[in-house]
Amino acid sequence: MEIHDRSDVLDVRNAIVSNSRFDDVNLSNTQFHNVDLSAAVVDDANLSDAFFSNVNMSNLKIENAEVAGMMINGIRLSDLFQAYETAQTARGN
Repeated sequence: MEIHDRSDVLDVRNAIVSNSRFDDVNLSNTQFHNVDLSAAVVDDANLSDAFFSNVNMSNLKIENAEVAGMMINGIRLSDLFQAYETAQTARGN
């Protein structure tokens, strides 16, 4: 199935769309529930103000990301980085 140059609302349920490609697509205000994004590659994406809950992020890799204001379990990521750096300095690393 191909959707090109359209503005539609999709309601996708109980579907397998693995190996799909999304390029230059606006998914703002979209809700994902009970989805498998394992081995997904997300590149050049705007996730600002996104909310993730009850997600498995084991082995997730994030590179070259703007993380200002990012929170994990209610703790600012910048605070976590600062605590890590403080601990490393205290250990002499």
